[in-house]
Amino acid sequence: MMQLTLNTLFPVVSTPAITYIVTVFTGDVRGAGTKSKIYLVMYGARGNKNSGKIFLEGGVFDRGRTDIFHIELAVLLSPLSRVSVGHGNVGVNRGWFCEKVVILCPFTGIQQTFPCSNWLDEKKADGLIERQLYEMVSLRKKRLKKFPWSLWVWTTDLKKAGTNSPIFIQIYGQKGRTDEILLNPNNKWFKPGIIEKFRIELPDLGRFYKIRVWHDKRSSGSGWHLERMTLMNTLNKDKYNFNCNRWLDANEDDNEIVREMTAEGPTVRRIMGMARYHVTVCTGELEGAGTDANVYLCLFGDVGDTGERLLYNCRNNTDLFEKGNADEFTIESVTMRNVRRVRIRHDGKGSGSGWYLDRVLVREEGQPESDNVEFPCLRWLDKDKDDGQLVRELLPSDSSATLKNFRYHISLKTGDVSGASTDSRVYIKLYGDKSDTIKQVLLVSDNNLKDYFERGRVDEFTLETLNIGNINRLVIGHDSTGMHASWFLGSVQIRVPRQGKQYTFPANRWLDKNQADGRLEVELYPSEVVEIQKLVHYEVEIWTGDVGGAGTSARVYMQIYGEKGKTEVLFLSSRSKVFERASKDTFQLEAADVGEVYKLRLGHTGEGFGPSWFVDTVWLRHLVVREVDLTPEEEARKKKEKDKLRQLLKKERLKAKLQRKKKKRKGSDEEDEGEEEESSSSEESSSEEEEMEEEEEEEEFGPGMQEVIEQHKFEAHRWLARGKEDNELVVELVPAGKPGPERNTYEVQVVTGNVPKAGTDANVYLTIYGEEYGDTGERPLKKSDKSNKFEQGQTDTFTIYAIDLGALTKIRIRHDNTGNRAGWFLDRIDITDMNNEITYYFPCQRWLAVEEDDGQLSRELLPVDESYVLPQSEEGRGGGDNNPLDNLALEQKDKSTTFSVTIKTGVKKNAGTDANVFITLFGTQDDTGMTLLKSSKTNSDKFERDSIEIFTVETLDLGDLWKVRLGHDNTGKAPGWFVDWVEVDAPSLGKCMTFPCGRWLAKNEDDGSIIRDLFHAELQTRLYTPFVPYEITLYTSDVFAAGTDANIFIIIYGCDAVCTQQKYLCTNKREQKQFFERKSASRFIVELEDVGEIIEKIRIGHNNTGMNPGWHCSHVDIRRLLPDKDGAETLTFPCDRWLATSEDDKKTIRELVPYDIFTEKYMKDGSLRQVYKEVEEPLDIVLYSVQIFTGNIPGAGTDAKVYITIYGDLGDTGERYLGKSENRTNKFERGTADTFIIEAADLGVIYKIKLRHDNSKWCADWYVEKVEIWNDTNEDEFLFLCGRWLSLKKEDGRLERLFYEKEYTGDRSSNCSSPADFWEIALSSKMADVDISTVTGPMADYVQEGPIIPYYVSVTTGKHKDAATDSRAFIFLIGEDDERSKRIWLDYPRGKRGFSRGSVEEFYVAGLDVGIIKKIELGHDGASPESCWLVEELCLAVPTQGTKYMLNCNCWLAKDRGDGITSRVFDLLDAMVVNIGVKVLYEMTVWTGDVVGGGTDSNIFMTLYGINGSTEEMQLDKKKARFEREQNDTFIMEILDIAPFTKMRIRIDGLGSRPEWFLERILLKNMNTGDLTMFYYGDWLSQRKGKKTLVCEMCAVIDEEEMMEWTSYTVAVKTSDILGAGTDANVFIIIFGENGDSGTLALKQSANWNKFERNNTDTFNFPDMLSLGHLCKLRVWHDNKGIFPGWHLSYVDVKDNSRDETFHFQCDCWLSKSEGDGQTVRDFACANNKICDELEETTAP
Repeated sequence: MMQLTLNTLFPVVSTPAITYIVTVFTGDVRGAGTKSKIYLVMYGARGNKNSGKIFLEGGVFDRGRTDIFHIELAVLLSPLSRVSVGHGNVGVNRGWFCEKVVILCPFTGIQQTFPCSNWLDEKKADGLIERQLYEMVSLRKKRLKKFPWSLWVWTTDLKKAGTNSPIFIQIYGQKGRTDEILLNPNNKWFKPGIIEKFRIELPDLGRFYKIRVWHDKRSSGSGWHLERMTLMNTLNKDKYNFNCNRWLDANEDDNEIVREMTAEGPTVRRIMGMARYHVTVCTGELEGAGTDANVYLCLFGDVGDTGERLLYNCRNNTDLFEKGNADEFTIESVTMRNVRRVRIRHDGKGSGSGWYLDRVLVREEGQPESDNVEFPCLRWLDKDKDDGQLVRELLPSDSSATLKNFRYHISLKTGDVSGASTDSRVYIKLYGDKSDTIKQVLLVSDNNLKDYFERGRVDEFTLETLNIGNINRLVIGHDSTGMHASWFLGSVQIRVPRQGKQYTFPANRWLDKNQADGRLEVELYPSEVVEIQKLVHYEVEIWTGDVGGAGTSARVYMQIYGEKGKTEVLFLSSRSKVFERASKDTFQLEAADVGEVYKLRLGHTGEGFGPSWFVDTVWLRHLVVREVDLTPEEEARKKKEKDKLRQLLKKERLKAKLQRKKKKRKGSDEEDEGEEEESSSSEESSSEEEEMEEEEEEEEFGPGMQEVIEQHKFEAHRWLARGKEDNELVVELVPAGKPGPERNTYEVQVVTGNVPKAGTDANVYLTIYGEEYGDTGERPLKKSDKSNKFEQGQTDTFTIYAIDLGALTKIRIRHDNTGNRAGWFLDRIDITDMNNEITYYFPCQRWLAVEEDDGQLSRELLPVDESYVLPQSEEGRGGGDNNPLDNLALEQKDKSTTFSVTIKTGVKKNAGTDANVFITLFGTQDDTGMTLLKSSKTNSDKFERDSIEIFTVETLDLGDLWKVRLGHDNTGKAPGWFVDWVEVDAPSLGKCMTFPCGRWLAKNEDDGSIIRDLFHAELQTRLYTPFVPYEITLYTSDVFAAGTDANIFIIIYGCDAVCTQQKYLCTNKREQKQFFERKSASRFIVELEDVGEIIEKIRIGHNNTGMNPGWHCSHVDIRRLLPDKDGAETLTFPCDRWLATSEDDKKTIRELVPYDIFTEKYMKDGSLRQVYKEVEEPLDIVLYSVQIFTGNIPGAGTDAKVYITIYGDLGDTGERYLGKSENRTNKFERGTADTFIIEAADLGVIYKIKLRHDNSKWCADWYVEKVEIWNDTNEDEFLFLCGRWLSLKKEDGRLERLFYEKEYTGDRSSNCSSPADFWEIALSSKMADVDISTVTGPMADYVQEGPIIPYYVSVTTGKHKDAATDSRAFIFLIGEDDERSKRIWLDYPRGKRGFSRGSVEEFYVAGLDVGIIKKIELGHDGASPESCWLVEELCLAVPTQGTKYMLNCNCWLAKDRGDGITSRVFDLLDAMVVNIGVKVLYEMTVWTGDVVGGGTDSNIFMTLYGINGSTEEMQLDKKKARFEREQNDTFIMEILDIAPFTKMRIRIDGLGSRPEWFLERILLKNMNTGDLTMFYYGDWLSQRKGKKTLVCEMCAVIDEEEMMEWTSYTVAVKTSDILGAGTDANVFIIIFGENGDSGTLALKQSANWNKFERNNTDTFNFPDMLSLGHLCKLRVWHDNKGIFPGWHLSYVDVKDNSRDETFHFQCDCWLSKSEGDGQTVRDFACANNKICDELEETTAP
């Protein structure tokens, strides 16, 4: 069902025409518009056919405007290969800037975009006034196909038969219907006796069966007498006739202005009859039930509908729709068989437009009144009552329209641009794959904003109608009325909870006559369809009792419980006054499907003037699908209906057949026979199709399954009021007459702790959870047996009435932080099940306070055995001071989940809030309830602009987190709040989820909501190894001043150096003062990384802060659960040492190893087995002597604080401050060695150290020569050769360095920090034998199955003010056969994030080799409306294919810009392809020699030579620590395919603080073939050492065979015998031969003392060079320095001494800036090269 437009009026022509809709965009740049005549030429797919020059008449072509043209051609060109656009270059403003041209061919459904973004101006750019435009294939879209039809309209020749009223038609076919089509848009006259022809385009509707024609004028003289209409397909000539011969006149005939005509003609297989329907509209008896508005009605049947009819021609009443009236109307239409649905509405006009409709009765005329089908309504159609809707869709009385109808929740966002708001009436129409809606005017919004469609606001509406299926498009527009009619529409979002889908339709355009394309209506397609929670419809009917004061003014809520779970708390609201005495109120709810309902909780808030409420009965109805057995009577009725339908179809087919026979008599007999056969076969197929349609309706829910209404009755008959009955405002009800849970009473005893200031004045709330029947909901603990509740050391008793919950599983207790003293220390809660006489004990012993503990105001508690909480005798307890609950803390922590909630407030003006903020986390099992966010870990003044707050939320049995609800109470001076995002991290689950928001929570912004439901962005979810709980008990010794005020930290180590992060045990200074007192045990439950089954050691220390930081630790116990959770083990770590800078060895860090393990395990028989054993072979505590040598060079010493970390195969020492030198008072002085003692658990084999300093003091720079470490126990010695600066001013400016042990040959990938490093590892040969599934850590994001190759990606961000983004970008590569790479993230090194405006960012990545790349998808992970990114250009280079693709994108990747998508697939057919030369991947290993100062900071360059050519000079990336002394570095190189290699040239530039390098050798490994090539050198590249050269050449060695010979060259240079021929400049040469070139050779040492003098010959020797073979060319130049630099060169002879062969290069020319041609560089060919001579002879003609 497609929005259709009439193109134009045409004279009668015989040739079929194909329509092309051409949209021309003029750029928004200065002077872009033109007054010249614009023309267009369209070229077919192969360019063979074209449209010829088409002048686009009637266009505006102003700056920033869009012009639309409908062009008809007699030839099909789509899809187009190109278009030409130009102008006539006449007029005052002739220049034109064309942005793009978009062409849609409805016949093929192909929409093509042809970018231009260029001037057509003879005075600008290249001066062209005509351009060839080519399609950007990536933007090609498929639209609904339409086919050309011709429509003839016959107006009779009666007097006054013509009209100029707007005439509309609507055509119905087997596959659907058209929209309304306006035939005469300019009120063109339909003149009497004249035939009008129209050209229209229709979608594929199958065979037509009827047409509706109407106008909306009821004034005198506006009527029209229509004779008939004829439709003909201009392509296949299918023809339909529609006979009328009736008036469409409110004062003629039957006074109707709508006519329906059945289809006739040769194409028709069934001629359907006409029917008249008697409709009775019954208005209710309520006060104000009548209406003065215009009422419209539409009947829906088995076949089609009547269309919307204005009910004005009443048969029995003059005053329509008055209170208590039954108004009768007749509607004539083509038969619909049975009427199944009625849609009725009014337009809201008139002073009393509100209307209470009782019901509608429908029967076919001629049938008895007993055949009336009743469609009950019993609802208001009123803006201010019920749900505010003015439209109702009704079903017969045996169905429930309110339950079966779908609700479409529509959110319209008006753009945030100047003048965006509108005063016009906005309408919308939705199209689904099953049906469509009416064009609904949006009059009443759900969020009740003061003014609709205001700038930057979101208006919400609900459309209730039949199920239209999946929405595929919509039409939205306005009527351009009001003072400010123009409207900038941002987007449309439609939620369909019953489908479980949310559709987003981006618009981002003007609907304005004077803006863009001037259209007031636009068709939108969804940019994304996302799955949301699927809800079902519930109808709730509540009867308020007929007793005095029974009604309530409070807000009523309910919650439904069933076998599948529970709904959220649902508030029952209406625009009408509800819950009045003796009234029945009905509510429509959308909530989760709870399955079989077993209880309902009903309550109210107790607010308002009269909150007391007497509720009598509650009815709950919802739809279920179940198998239904038909009774014999029902089966007989159904069979009768089917037989009746078959007879009707047979009659209709016979009628069509007779009509065709009449026409056949006019034709030949042969034609009759052919048509007879065709007619017969068509009739049979048509009959089969119709019968199948009938069966489809029956099988909608499966064989024998039907959708039926299930209802539950809940009898209350009680007060919900303070001071009446049991003083409760909430009651739990069970369905009447059904087995289920019993009522129960729970006695709740709340024990407040006996600690100072433990009591609270806040309001306390409790929720009790059970095993069988859900929970009690949140109940306020109001009425205690004590007058002053929750005082220190007091027990308060409360009674809660609820449905029996079964065995209790947990409780949630919270308070609202109100009152003078809100903080509360809760000891425990005891709950007694009065029915079963069972008491449950829920210990807490924690604070619920902002300033105490973890700041939470809510706790979830688990029940424990009474032995843990009730006092026992000393004998029973076994003596001691231990609290039995201490043994349960670890188990309870394991069952709970602690969430760290981070909230980012936006940077917009006034983004911060002063309101009270709350959050609710929703999981698949439960939710956390409303949690107040009061105690931020980061800021005392919370939720300020651009701030980040971190909170702790702890819960039990939440399940998988899927939704976050964030809101505030709108209090304070500035309550409005703009939230960027919420991050929820659950260490115990190993998951960190981001919930984007990017919206206001403010009454005066956005949609006015102060509560938002947020859903996680899958792409931003971060997974890691889950944490486990540890119970850590630290015992402070009983010695003087043993306690500490410092903050203690701990690190736990497992096997293979696996360890946790460093964890500080106290969260605030109050805890630091409370714990670690002398002779005390401080217990903490923390979540840390799982280090495995064995704990090898722990490291404890403190930050040395506070008044008394020194601490004497006796021992540490660590308790953790066994892997199968059936017990626990406790490890004891003895210490008995000081951690103090003034005691013992002055150290504040200790490493401890376990001494014994105490294991408690529950056996299968329930007994507890306890095992005590000593740890076997624990690590030794070792003293390591660390000797650090400071270099003997100027400025080498440092005064900064130095830190060291030592790594071994058994763990590390952690960072240790090198405070006291054992041998020197003044540490780290130039040329000295300092010795330090480090005590640590045995590290095993030490292989790495990390050195750093804090850059403090004046002389902070430090040069480290080497570090020696020896183990005092086994006397192992480890040497680390450093030779590096730790300085911000020298070398690479780093203060921290890693050094590896001299003999270490293992993996050094820990040096990796940037994505490029990880990609290089993924490409390396070491990953060849690795199981991808076993890779963990950072590398897991970089590995993938299949062959991997490197790619270079470059992204250019646009210069628009909002073009930048801080989102994370990614690409997918798509090859032939749609083979896709995995998602490749475009990440920066060092944590940089986002793309700045106008930037060009380059990335080195690796991904699956997909072969020839066909498409590339670019996107980002931003999910909020603020995440905008304008991509200007995307480049992708594939070195292994020698190809670079350059895409000119110029598109938004944004929710709120462009077409609303955040990822886009680009077809590389749109790209400019550049050949960059095929590269082969080689793994290159470089060995640096083991000599002092062998490493270098210089830039290193490489040139490779092979049999097939040579490479350009390439720089070797030094990265962090490559090319260091006695180090081999392996990395990936991309090298031209010139193998096998012959030699390699290495050059360094001699720059940097270490300009020399000792190169040992280089190995190249072909990654495809595995071929190895070795290059040996073993000497210095230095101007001072070795050969005193910065360049070396190495011969390639393959299979131990050198690929080139060695030789020496003697170069004789003859200077000419002419005046001034000699030179004082420095001369250089390069010799070229069949084996490459020699590199630059400086002609320095000659036999002559004064070189290059007139008529002299200078000889130069170059020993130990690789043979170049036969020489072919010589390049000579000089540096033009000296007094007389000019030089006239006679010739040069080069002798290859190993071959004893001389090559002559004749010159005879100047190399001078002032002589000859001014050149100082010359190339000379060899004059006597035999190979060159032979080559010339063989190629000569």
